[in-house]
Amino acid sequence: MSDALVVSTRPVDHVAVVMLNRPETLNALDRGLMDELQVSLQALAGQDDVHVVVLTGAGRGFCSGADFGILSVLAESDSTFELMKHVSRPVQTLYHLPQLTIAAVNGPAAGAGWGLAMACDIRVAAASARFGATFARMGLGPDYGLSKTLPQAIGRDRALELLTTARIIDADEASAIGAVSAVVDDVLAHTVRLATEVARAPGRTVRSVKRTMRSAAAADFDTAVGVIEARAQAELFNHPDFMDVAAGWVAQVAGKAGPGHRPPVSP
Repeated sequence: MSDALVVSTRPVDHVAVVMLNRPETLNALDRGLMDELQVSLQALAGQDDVHVVVLTGAGRGFCSGADFGILSVLAESDSTFELMKHVSRPVQTLYHLPQLTIAAVNGPAAGAGWGLAMACDIRVAAASARFGATFARMGLGPDYGLSKTLPQAIGRDRALELLTTARIIDADEASAIGAVSAVVDDVLAHTVRLATEVARAPGRTVRSVKRTMRSAAAADFDTAVGVIEARAQAELFNHPDFMDVAAGWVAQVAGKAGPGHRPPVSP
């Protein structure tokens, strides 16, 4: 394994895997790892040939949260607010990536580590995965986006319970309440296969679907249908990606049906 704190690879076309690489600490977030993660994610944001980004951890952990060194710095700082904004940049960059993001949660995801997982669009867990945020036991509140992403995924009541009791949940419970979409044996291999399936679609389409769903979630129904979806669909209809597929589909249907046949309105 590389000495880099974040290792990025391309296992298949259009898929990038970003691996947190401090296995001896269960990939706890220190300043160096945060900075490298920020650089890696920013670089991926501008790569149009990447349709899906997979985030995982080296060794037996996904991410055990903030390193104690970071916590000490925050506690002793005269500008905690500014430092909090700085150390939160990686999760903000992850959340706003234009590509679809999938967390392959291969082990414990605690505190900020759970925040990283929840900032991804989809989460897949190994049976060994555990999820929890012990902020309340330390006299702190949630960070790394959990106050936003956790209730969106599992509902306000469940999120509030977990964040105030600091209860740890296993992979099966996480799946049952909607915090992860699947619990599998070989989580990274499964997630790369899922990413490969998604990446068969044009990158423009994947980005558009993600952007549309994000916008629609914050809108009323009529705006979602009549403005957000309509605008996105119009852009895709008029793009060569769809025009080429549509032309081939029409030719195929016409060839099978013979002269005079009219294909259905939508493919």
